[in-house]
Amino acid sequence: MPSSRNTASDISATGARYLEAIYYIAHEGEAVRPSRLADWLGVSPPTVTGVVQRLRDQGLLEIRSDHSLVLAAPGMAAASSAVRRHRVVERWLTDEMGLDWAAADLEAGRISHAFSEELVDRILAKLGGPATCPHGNEIPGVQGLPRHLVNLSELPQGVIAPISRVSEVAEHEAPQLLSLLDHEGLRLGVDVEVIRSLGSQAVTVLRGSHRTALGLGAAQAVWVDLSRRVPAAARRGSEGP
Repeated sequence: MPSSRNTASDISATGARYLEAIYYIAHEGEAVRPSRLADWLGVSPPTVTGVVQRLRDQGLLEIRSDHSLVLAAPGMAAASSAVRRHRVVERWLTDEMGLDWAAADLEAGRISHAFSEELVDRILAKLGGPATCPHGNEIPGVQGLPRHLVNLSELPQGVIAPISRVSEVAEHEAPQLLSLLDHEGLRLGVDVEVIRSLGSQAVTVLRGSHRTALGLGAAQAVWVDLSRRVPAAARRGSEGP
């Protein structure tokens, strides 16, 4: 019978990495399959199979009939704890230590597992209780303001809204996108508008008068908050001639 009494301290570092990866992929709306997990973690499919079976036997995840993986309640708790540590450490590294997005993510992956829950809570309080990581992804256990998120490929034309989130998948698999966004000034809180060309697989993102072309995949990785949208005509009118 699978054990349901696992705590974070009972789970190996490898197991915790798998649970965290499943959490990230699932929260992007993807079905988590062993092949996807192998790509994410950079390991072989047989390696994934062995670890997944151990995690299932520990009662941390479920393997469904279509071979997709779903976190069980204990696995979700452990994954949420790992994600919380990672994202809080990221905020500390960017806000207090001055690291850029990519460097903070890399360093957090190296050191966050060594931070106790008590230390994470103290860092979070010291930072003023931010609700998201530097990329706008929610920190588990922190209640933030409600958001109505859509990605740039779905932002209606004629609407301006602030960038509120960059996909965790893009953060992990496309660090060059983070560099592009930073170079183009497309950071969290920046108001943007999109223009589409008929039949095109790209969008043009307007930041004021500055234009940036993004492919469809990149546009789908950047999310804006429609609850703070403004009609473009109203914004231009307020700016005067």
